[in-house]
Order: sequence, then C-alpha cells, then structure tokens
Amino acid sequence: MRLGSVLKKWVPLLASVAVGLTAIGPAQAQKPLKVFVSAGFDGNTWMDASLNLLKAISQTKAYKDRVTLDVQSARGDAQTQIQQINAMVQAGADIIVAWPISPTALNRSVKNACAKGVTFITWDAQVTEPCAYYVGINQEWAGAGPAQWLQEKLGGKGNIIFMGGIPGTMVDTKRNAAAKEIFAATPDIKIIADTPSMWNPATARQKLSEIIAAQGWDKIDGLWTQTGCYEFAQLQIEAGRDKLLPCAGNGSNGERVSQLPKGSIDGALGVPGVSMGSPPWAAPYAFKLAVAMRDGKELSKYNEIPMPLVTSEETMLCEKADLAELVAKDFKCNAVPLNVAPANYFIDVWSKQVPELDLNSALNGTVPAGQ
Repeated sequence: MRLGSVLKKWVPLLASVAVGLTAIGPAQAQKPLKVFVSAGFDGNTWMDASLNLLKAISQTKAYKDRVTLDVQSARGDAQTQIQQINAMVQAGADIIVAWPISPTALNRSVKNACAKGVTFITWDAQVTEPCAYYVGINQEWAGAGPAQWLQEKLGGKGNIIFMGGIPGTMVDTKRNAAAKEIFAATPDIKIIADTPSMWNPATARQKLSEIIAAQGWDKIDGLWTQTGCYEFAQLQIEAGRDKLLPCAGNGSNGERVSQLPKGSIDGALGVPGVSMGSPPWAAPYAFKLAVAMRDGKELSKYNEIPMPLVTSEETMLCEKADLAELVAKDFKCNAVPLNVAPANYFIDVWSKQVPELDLNSALNGTVPAGQ
C-alpha cells in the first residue's frame, strides 16, 4: 500500500482521536477538588464559627462548582483524628484542612497524606511535620500580648488568676508559656490559681467560681484567661462588686461588649480589659490558599495573619455585621450587640482576606447575596 493511501486512511482517525483527547482534557481539569476538613475538637463557638465559615466559602460562586466539602470532627481524640485523616487520603482527598489536636501525634498520617499528593494545611494550630502548611496567628504573642497589658495595668504587682485553654494542644502550650514568661519577669506578680478553661466560657465560669469559693475576691487583683472575661465580670456583679477587676482574655463577643462604656449598650460594663482574637476566618482563608496552591500558586509553609488585641478604648461596634455594613466600615468593627451574636461567641469572624463572608456566614454557614 502506498504511503499516500495509508495517510488517507489514518489521518481522519488520528484527527478524531485528537478531538477526543481535547475533549477529555478540560473535563478532567474541571473535576471537583475533594476537600476534607478535620477538626480536632468541637463543642465551642470558636470551632462552630470556623466550620460554618468553611461551609460558606465552599458555596460561594468562586468555589461551589470547583470543590466538594466533607467535614469531620475527632472530638478531642488524637487517635480518632489519625484514623480520619488516613480515611480521607484513601477516599481520594486533594486537600485536607485541619485543626490538629496534637502537634506531633498526627505527623505520620500527615506525611503519608503529603506523599500521596494531598495538600495538607492547618489553621490556628500546627503540626511539626514539615510538609504541612499553616495559617494562623503568632500563638506566643497571643499569650504574651494580653499578659503584657495586664502587667502594665497592675503596675507590675498583684495576685492574678491564670486560666489556660485545652491542655496538651500546641496553641495552649505556646500561649501559656509566653504569658508565664512575662509574669515571671515581674516577681511582684503572683499566680495564685492556675487551671484550664477548656476554651469554654461555661467551664471558665465554673472554675473561677470554685477558686472564689476557696479564696474570695479580695486576694485577686487581675485575671489572665484564654476565655471567660465576660463571665468573670458577671460573677463580680453578682457578688455586688462595683469595681471590676482588669481582665486579659480572648475575643468573645461578650468580652468585647463588656469593655464598652457602662450602660452604653446592653452588656456594656466598662470592664478594664484587653481581648486577643484567634480569628475563625483563618479557616476559610486556609481553604482559599489551599485551592490556590492546587492551581499552581506557591505558598510559604508558615502564613501568619494579624492578631486582634483590642483594649477597652479600641472596641468598635457593628450593628449587624452583614456584608454591607462590614464593607462600609472597612471591616474594622470588632463587636456586635449581644442580641445579634451571643456573649460566648468568638467574634473575630470577618476580614478583608475573606471579603465574601460576614457574621451570618459564621453563625449559620450562609453565603451573602451576590457572593
């Protein structure tokens, strides 16, 4: 058979194969990314907000046709989280966004995930496995910043209550160590009670009630806690105390509102305080960065976001914190009325880094109109 005849026979077939390959390519490129979320714990409003924000970001116009989202919680158990991560990899995960309950226990599973091509990114808490990415605040400053404020407020002397978070987590360990280093440098500041809050305002209230029952209020000059300043103010009011103790704590809505001038709004108590925030918006931001990496963006392994450190004088109220109001106020407000978000709600849920989302996204997992 002549070469010309061969070409006449095969060129149309080759062309049809090429068309077929061209058609397959984009279809494969559009295959949704499998995104899994591994939450090391649940049961407080900080994690609720983080997971709601993740659900909301996955349903925005930019991502709803690009990803599938599967959210799981280990409920505080490292072995459960290991098993869940391994199962996520076996299920074909492209991205795992995680809050690790342990900095080291998950390392083998994380390394295996990376080896299988999974983009593994954590928010707020870290693992020590080098292949993982991190998005969150400087956790040492999260402890030291409020401690430094309290040290200065007390003039370098006094008895304080010290209340950490969930023992054994990297976040709690780093914050506590940094805060205690500040207090240790001031010998006239004495920690007279040291107990965990479990990052739960109700637990913090119960723990302080037990301390007060044993020691009374008169021995206490100030409070450093990873959550609970609003509840501590309530306990003082119930005890008939007029002058509220200075409190260095975490970013619950109640704490921020309590720092407003007394009587200016429901819950405003004029508490002398400082409120650090570990923003739940770090979770959807980590999601966005992970998807961008799948699209070819290069990213540093450690990605630090700003940490709010809000004093009584700096508290700024939003009325609704819907997207329209946030945009109008340049995302600068840091509290809302207690009938909009409850006192125990960790309120740093909005940011210019995730301008698609608002307070309702964090409360309900909803997407603002047009997003």
